[in-house]
Amino acid sequence: MTAARALVVLVSALLLGPLGARADDMDVTLARLSVIADQAGVPDPVPLVPGCPDQGMNRLPRTLCPEENAWRAIASQMGFALAPPVLSPARTTGYGGLYLGIESWLTGIDSGGHVDSVRPGTPRVAYWEQGTEGDSETDTARNRFPADTLLWTRFVIRKGFPLGFELGMSFAKLVNTSYWAYGLELKWALFEGFRYGIGILPDIAVRGMVNTMVGESEFNLTVPTFDIVVSKRITVAGTGTITPMIAWQIAWIFADSELVDLTPRTDAFEACQPDPSNTSTSCSTGAPGPMPGADYNNNTTFDELRAPRQRLALGVRGQYQALQLTASFTFDLIKPGEQSDEVPDDLPRQWTVAAGMGLAF
Repeated sequence: MTAARALVVLVSALLLGPLGARADDMDVTLARLSVIADQAGVPDPVPLVPGCPDQGMNRLPRTLCPEENAWRAIASQMGFALAPPVLSPARTTGYGGLYLGIESWLTGIDSGGHVDSVRPGTPRVAYWEQGTEGDSETDTARNRFPADTLLWTRFVIRKGFPLGFELGMSFAKLVNTSYWAYGLELKWALFEGFRYGIGILPDIAVRGMVNTMVGESEFNLTVPTFDIVVSKRITVAGTGTITPMIAWQIAWIFADSELVDLTPRTDAFEACQPDPSNTSTSCSTGAPGPMPGADYNNNTTFDELRAPRQRLALGVRGQYQALQLTASFTFDLIKPGEQSDEVPDDLPRQWTVAAGMGLAF
């Protein structure tokens, strides 16, 4: 997506919000991120998927294993998109000040990207195509046209306090999904508002923020961030101000899987009802197939992800009376795979374009 097109999409989203978006096409479906564990349903003496044993609970053979690399790629890129953008300068609203605004940010993802399967010799996994809902609800389907960007829109309120502190809260919606997010931020302006003597000094602040995604039953995603912001307010024609800003930010992606059924359309109990009179693995019904009861072991959890992302943000804020307009551009300083061993090596850098408008009182 070109920068001009991204800007047009972002401005439209800022004005219209989630209206007109197709619902839930980009919802993550972890049940689709699986691979066959053995040949023709017969356990192998040596597991074909490292870290995914042929034998599961009660010595029943496992038929499917989670595609961990695909899960980590999706969680990493969604985490980058969830990370709060830098849309306020180092200077606070001031003691007793209040800001109310609407902000949106557009993040590029590698929608056509592939990662290695956990099973050797298996084709690489198109993780966004295989791991998102698309226009079909079948567990074997793929999202034929995954979006190449993720768009968040949020309402935010920021309140100034004495000693250079500012507290902010937000409520956001991820367009084209069923996901929402709650956010909290705390900023401390170490230097702000100098005009005389050492007035050449810019405003400097440190800030901690956190966004937590809700609306997903298969996994949890939380992204806290810490950044250092440097900005300088410049008066224009005595009536308005322009504030350029730059920020270094580190984001930590915390992604945890819940229990996932890799065969959601198969009822394990109906296929193999346990026989309480027999202490060994057995079925009280004549279950078909060479591995009766194996579906019980297709309930699993994906590995947790703990991955940092270092980012640089460049932005500007313009203000006329109470109206404020802000824009910023954020990008990875280092490739994701170079910052964490838990992220696939071939994931590309990501970027975020953000814009906001609001009123300061």
